[in-house]
Amino acid sequence: MYNSKVMKRFTAIAILALALIGSDCLSADGVALMKIDHSAQFAGMAGAAVSLTGDPDLAAYNPASQSDAKSFVVVFGHTSYWENIRLESAFFGLPLSSRVIMHGGFRFAGVSDLQARDDVPSVDPNYYFDVHDISAKGGLSYRWNDRLSAGVSFGWFLEKISIYRGSAFNVDLGGQYQLRPNVRLGAAVNNIGSTFRLSAPGAGSSNDVALPVTTRIGGSYTYDRYLGSLDIVMQDDKAHMLLGGECRLADNFKLRAGYAAGYDSRDVSAGVSWLYRNFGVNYAFVPFGNSLGTPHMLSLRASL
Repeated sequence: MYNSKVMKRFTAIAILALALIGSDCLSADGVALMKIDHSAQFAGMAGAAVSLTGDPDLAAYNPASQSDAKSFVVVFGHTSYWENIRLESAFFGLPLSSRVIMHGGFRFAGVSDLQARDDVPSVDPNYYFDVHDISAKGGLSYRWNDRLSAGVSFGWFLEKISIYRGSAFNVDLGGQYQLRPNVRLGAAVNNIGSTFRLSAPGAGSSNDVALPVTTRIGGSYTYDRYLGSLDIVMQDDKAHMLLGGECRLADNFKLRAGYAAGYDSRDVSAGVSWLYRNFGVNYAFVPFGNSLGTPHMLSLRASL
């Protein structure tokens, strides 16, 4: 028989563990770890990426971002927080024609060895459990003309807390517009979908859990070797401003920096990238305040 107190305790412990990663940027809705940047390249710019084009991991911000892709590209990402929290990702982009590009991605986020206790306080936990968030998405970017592009992604979210699990279908919609040769605008709505419930055989289910719907609108400006971007992001009924900058020091080396406004525990970020022929490495440094630590993000890029 389903024990609501036990389920609430699972959820409370999981949310606490996830909150340690980003405090105010996470809340008690579903797949909370999917709110964290999985791309080292764009986390270095604070995630201000809705108007940018390029590598396939941009599709996580805007499904229209792949409209200028010219070759098959794959990106793999890895991030570790402390000893028991990790993020893994893989994205690809594949041109089907001069106007249509297929893109897809897989993201995994996990917290392991969480301690579970019942209503009686104890020094030792009753047992340990894990939390897993998984997202798989695929879609198309379409270039209508030299200025306008649109995109869509269809995906599936899965969340697992101990023996309880739930999943939901979701959709991303986005568009980009080249206002001037050096000015590009973008807008996207991510994770549009139904609610779901966490359940286990013979143990009942939770209340409805909402997907982390995120709305982004922004623009970017390019001047010589410099790129600047600004995003306004609405998430959890809160507005955030993201600022990002990039400088190309050489043909194969770039420096990045960013600032995220409206968060209690997150503000500055930085990153670098190195590209040699068809292979690249991206690194991001994203410190959190309130003694929450500093994750180091890494992604590898390959094109064919």
